[in-house]
Amino acid sequence: MTTPTVEETSDVSIDAPIVASHNKYLEDQTVAIRSRTIPWEGYQRASLITEEELSQIRQFEKSPTAALNEAGDSYIDLFLNLLQKLSRADTIQNSLVLIDDVLAESEGRVNIFYRLAEQKGDISLPYRPFFKLLKKDDEYIQLKSAKIITYLLIHSDAATKVDATELFVWIAEQLQNANANIVDIAVQLLQSLLSVPEYRLPFYQTPNAVQSLVGILKKGSSNAQMQYQVIYTLWLLTLIREIAADLQRKFDVVPVFIEIAKAAIKEKVTRVVVATLRNMLSKAPQENMAAMIGNKLLNVCETLAGRKWSDTDITEDLEYLKEELAKSVANLSTWDEYESEVKSGKLEWSPPHLSEQFWKQNASKLNDRDHELLRMLSRIIATSQSPLVLAVAAHDIGQYVKYCANGKRALDEIGAKTQVMQLMTHADPDVRYQALTAVQKLMTHAYNS
Repeated sequence: MTTPTVEETSDVSIDAPIVASHNKYLEDQTVAIRSRTIPWEGYQRASLITEEELSQIRQFEKSPTAALNEAGDSYIDLFLNLLQKLSRADTIQNSLVLIDDVLAESEGRVNIFYRLAEQKGDISLPYRPFFKLLKKDDEYIQLKSAKIITYLLIHSDAATKVDATELFVWIAEQLQNANANIVDIAVQLLQSLLSVPEYRLPFYQTPNAVQSLVGILKKGSSNAQMQYQVIYTLWLLTLIREIAADLQRKFDVVPVFIEIAKAAIKEKVTRVVVATLRNMLSKAPQENMAAMIGNKLLNVCETLAGRKWSDTDITEDLEYLKEELAKSVANLSTWDEYESEVKSGKLEWSPPHLSEQFWKQNASKLNDRDHELLRMLSRIIATSQSPLVLAVAAHDIGQYVKYCANGKRALDEIGAKTQVMQLMTHADPDVRYQALTAVQKLMTHAYNS
């Protein structure tokens, strides 16, 4: 996967079509709906549809292609009207099937929808009826409507991009669905939508959207296809510099990507992980370098580069990452190394932690930027499940208070003192020892005025 430059982001191909063939969930439901008989005559007798509408429906069912060629605008107008005035789920489902058939028959059929909207002078068309159906309490109606909206959006004129917030919110909700098939369909729709650069930032700004995507990866799914699809959407997002600069800070994705790359069996999963990491580093090095170094990405890249890959893009991206990371590591001071490690959250007994000289010279730097690194250590103690990480963090808190004037006061203010004291009863003996030692230093070094 060749990583495009910012100028090339509009020329992104989609590897999977809308609702790809490997998931038959929606297709199977459509087959069942086609087999049902809709009592259109009964609706006409009940004045729910007119006689003319009934005639159009029957004509379309007999020969869709001929009907569309003869009077495409009027048939699309009919279907959109049916969606808005009928309330029964089975009739709405059937109407959606007919509309989807129109779009599937030929890519050019989408123009009928836009031509109709222009004729009516209604800027909410052709989307409004389908957006409303996303709130309908019917799974099939929601899925089919989302598919149709997606198709319309990605084929719309570049100059008339619409507000797709309702669809993005719906997708964010489906990413947390207990039904794996629905999650799969939502991700595939997203792959298609994000092929359009204008939709990337709005989706990224949708509440819980990216958090849900990253959550799928953090669950550790063994489904390689799902991993690929989710990371592909993140790759598309990181083509935008603003997103590439923000993704790690908000969602801590670097360690997730690294673990997936180390364990991946499918080459395409490795390819998209490495390409995403390259996006992040090339577009926002200042924001991502520390996390990549701290999480030992250079070591991982060196290991991966030793394998044989059929895709040359993997080799090229790995070489880029290795070169950039190696240059940065070579220029790191001891403090830079320590800062990168803390920011990564992956603490270990590297030399800076054990050097008294290091702490004499650098303890006060934990106060910089409103105690940024000190707060990070506190957060690590509160959230980490690793005994090694907790032991090192507790040790560092002790060294900080030993060598930093007013250190005890700062620890009290951010709540770290209480967190360290709680570690004194931890199950791991080294964690207990480091916590006890840190607390002793806290008690020994009184407040400095």
